[in-house]
Order: sequence, then C-alpha cells, then structure tokens
Amino acid sequence: MTASARRANENPAGAASALLTRIGVFLLFMVSLLAPILAGQTIYILLPVGAALLLAGATVSPETGEKTKSLREMLAKPPVVGALFLVTFTGLSLTWTPFASQSVERFVKDGATLALVAIAAGFLPQRTRTCNLNLLPIGVAAAAASLAAAGALSLWARKQLTIEELIDGTALARSGVGLCLLMWPAAGALAVRGRWYLAGALTALSTAAVLLSGAPNVAPALIAGGAVFLLSFGRSRRVARPLGSVAAAIIALAPILALAVHFALGPRTPDFARSLDVWGRIVATDGPRTLIGHGFGSAFYGLFGGYLDPRTPRSLAFQIWFDLGALGAGAFAAMAAKAFSRIGPLRPALAPFLLAGLGAGLSICLLGPAAEQLWAFTLAGLDAIAYVLVIRGQFRKKRPQVPTSWSSPAEEK
Repeated sequence: MTASARRANENPAGAASALLTRIGVFLLFMVSLLAPILAGQTIYILLPVGAALLLAGATVSPETGEKTKSLREMLAKPPVVGALFLVTFTGLSLTWTPFASQSVERFVKDGATLALVAIAAGFLPQRTRTCNLNLLPIGVAAAAASLAAAGALSLWARKQLTIEELIDGTALARSGVGLCLLMWPAAGALAVRGRWYLAGALTALSTAAVLLSGAPNVAPALIAGGAVFLLSFGRSRRVARPLGSVAAAIIALAPILALAVHFALGPRTPDFARSLDVWGRIVATDGPRTLIGHGFGSAFYGLFGGYLDPRTPRSLAFQIWFDLGALGAGAFAAMAAKAFSRIGPLRPALAPFLLAGLGAGLSICLLGPAAEQLWAFTLAGLDAIAYVLVIRGQFRKKRPQVPTSWSSPAEEK
C-alpha cells in the first residue's frame, strides 16, 4: 500500500471532503467556462451544483468546529457588509417600485444567485490546495482557446442575430464578458507561483478571445484592466486606496456629470453623449426620488416597457441611481472603494492582477448594457468565487520535499 493510500484510509472523511471540493471547483472553473460557449443557459445549472458540492465537502470535513468559520469571516468583511446593505435596501425598495410583480421575481432570482455565491465562496477551504488552484488557469485557458476559435468562426460565417440575442447577448458574448473578468485572477494564480510567462500568455490569449467574442464594451474594460495593472504593478499597496477613491467618485458623481451635460449642452449634445443628457434631464426633475430612487427594476422595465427615453443609459451605475437613489449608489460606491483597499495589501505578485480585474469589472458596470442581465450577475458571482479561491491559495514555487519517514512501496514489501 502506498503512503497516500494509507493516509486516505486513515482519514476517509478528509479524503471525501477533498474530493467533493475538487469536483466542485472543477465544475465551477472548468465546465462552467466551457459549456456556456455553446449553451449560455448552462451557467444557471452549474453554479448551484458546484456550490452544493462545496457545501457537501465542508459538511463531511472532519474539522467539525470550523465548518462555518470561513463563511462567518467572509460575511464580516467590509465589502460584503456593503453588499448585504445594498441587498436589504433593494428588497425594501420593492414596496415603492411601479413594477412590483416583475421586480419581485427578478429580486428572488438575483438573491438566490447571491446566496449560492456566498455558499460557494464561504465554504471553500481556508487554504486552497495547489491542485484546486490550478483548475482556474487551466479552465480559463481552455475557455479562451475555445472562445477564440468559435469567435473567429462566427465572424467568418456572419450569422444574423435574433432579437433575443440582440437584447440578451449571444452565448459567445456572454462567455466573452465572463472571460474578461476571470482572466485576471487566473493570470494572478500563475504569476504568484512564478509562472510569469504562462501568465502573460494566458492574458494575451484571453484578450484575443474576448475581442473575438463580440461582447459589448469589452474593449474599454480590457483597456481599463490593463491600465490598472500597469499602474499598480510593484506599488499595489500605495495605489489601491487612491484607485478605490477614484472608483467611488466615478459612481457617486456620475449624475453631476449628467446634469452638467444637460444644462451646458441640452439639445446640442452630440450623439455619443446623448444618454448623459437624458440622465441629466431625469435627475433635474426627480426631486426627492434622487434620494431613495424609484424602486428596484424601474430602470430595466421602464426602458423596455417604453416609459423611459430609448436613449436612457443602460449601465449598472444608472440603474442603481435610478432604482435605489443616492442611498443605494452611496452603498455601491463604498463597497467598490473597500474592495480595492482590501486587495491592495495582498501579495505583491497577486494584487495587481486582482486590482486589474476590479477595474475591468467596474468598467463593464459603468458602460453597460451587459451588467443589467442576470447572466452577467451570475458571472460576476463566479468571478467573486475565483477571487476567494486565489486569495486563499497555498502558493509554492517549488515542490515540497518528501519526508524521510515516508516509506516507499518497495520498502513496505
């Protein structure tokens, strides 16, 4: 009997827990990245299954006293506290939204997705094994190669899009948005273990695949992520807090920019800034609604129901301001600032990649329209799980030495 087999027999609960965790990570970061390229709806199935496997792995773990410690610690972190406040206020806003029936259904779906993300991230082991960590860059590389091939084929075929695909995005576009988010923590997982050439190759391949996917507004997101990476490389501790302040200011002051465009230009506003003029006109006439918003779902269903100007912004920033007002936007801005500041003190080789991922995600939220869909919310949740997985990684640049006390199979005979 080998030494590894003997240790598994001595601790079957630990071996079962490790196996369930590995299968869950495999589903989340291998299958969940590849399957949506062909069928975009599969992400809604794989995320619950992966979260359930991680929960099962934590349940059978022999560490009986520590099963919920990871979840409790995660829920106590400032960015998560801000997210919980935002969710609570969103639920409260359902009492004054004009689209109550549709908004309640959407809130339940978003809340269920958020709960699954919390379960998956909260019940990940306190220390990520290298074999589990490697699944993230492997899955991203496989998804990038597949997406690049499928995107190139789609451009060559010039397929005519349906109305549903124009509104909700094609399977390739959805995968492109997800890859734009996940490429950064995956590259960071390689770089922090000294695999810099592989990290660079993965970033280049993912960038090409994202551009070929045809996803909306991914080029500015890639530029924003690259700019944040270059700015923070080698000085992540110093720039993390200023970057968070800039992100919070952009979210909090966006309506002021819209008001300035509306009053300064009005009908003379150029076409590329017309949505800002529309937003400014809304802010100028909203009155008290600027504080508490119109209620969850008002922007989304108001736009597609014809109650709002067709040129109304479709970004997540506008939706939060319109639906939840200054209170919701303030919570979102504080959450973004805290996320940047929490990433800054991490390992110098890892932090720039994670900060770049936050910059890319914020760019997608600000530009829209991808961030308004449930699939984008689900992909953002998967990205959050990837962050937790990488941050808890057991990083080694060399293989550990085998203790001399372990006997070989030949010696056991």
